[in-house]
Amino acid sequence: MVEEPPVKISVIIASLNDIRIKNALDSLSNQTLKPFEIIVADGGSKWEISKICEEYDAKLENLSGNVVESRNKAISLVKGDLVAFLDTDETAVPTWLEDLARPILNGSADFSGGPMLHHEAKLGPERYVNLVEDFIYEYQVPYNIAYLPLGNSMWRLTLLRQLGGFDQSIPYSEDYDINIRALNAGYKGVFVPDAAIYHDHSEFDSYSKLAKKRYAYLRAAALVFIKNRAISMRMRSRPGGRVKHPFYIVETLLKPIALLDALIRG
Repeated sequence: MVEEPPVKISVIIASLNDIRIKNALDSLSNQTLKPFEIIVADGGSKWEISKICEEYDAKLENLSGNVVESRNKAISLVKGDLVAFLDTDETAVPTWLEDLARPILNGSADFSGGPMLHHEAKLGPERYVNLVEDFIYEYQVPYNIAYLPLGNSMWRLTLLRQLGGFDQSIPYSEDYDINIRALNAGYKGVFVPDAAIYHDHSEFDSYSKLAKKRYAYLRAAALVFIKNRAISMRMRSRPGGRVKHPFYIVETLLKPIALLDALIRG
């Protein structure tokens, strides 16, 4: 007789034309706590993704829209108790699901998340994004769980549905938004240092691409904090440190422009 797992964990992977999903699915096959189901929320990939999903017994769902819309649609299909989010450019360590689930199962948290690690960067733009993530996990997330990125997190399904899912009007920072809404509603999130994933940023092969993506993120993050009336938290939640890379000067100049843009849009 097969022993039932202590909890049913669903994993959602939002996908669009990224062959690296094979590595993400392979890392899930090696988990010490096996997922109950893996839902690949595909936004319309142009290659035969179904073969890879079949290989790893993942449920391929054709859910049109941007990544936020696809995730919201996937949440409505979940049959597990807990929902973990992994991206196509991420691979999880073997104890990832087990480590994320532990504080939720023992009642000390309603959502949890772990750090992102990196392989050696090949180009300067990729190295900058790696350093930014290192900064987030060293100087922000441990002090304020509102900064937890979605791509390495686990949630009670009932909580996600109670909050109405992700705000589809704020792509790039929908994770900050739902974190703040959950905390404001009285729920608790915790950082789990052992629940690590490796994040591949090799797609950043030019500084123009980097600048465009970072500006979109800065504007979206400002929109989130304006929407939730938490702009003062955004300003004071940095205990120190800086990203040691020449592009940091460019990003510093982009921040007030992105904030003004967000204020006008907001």
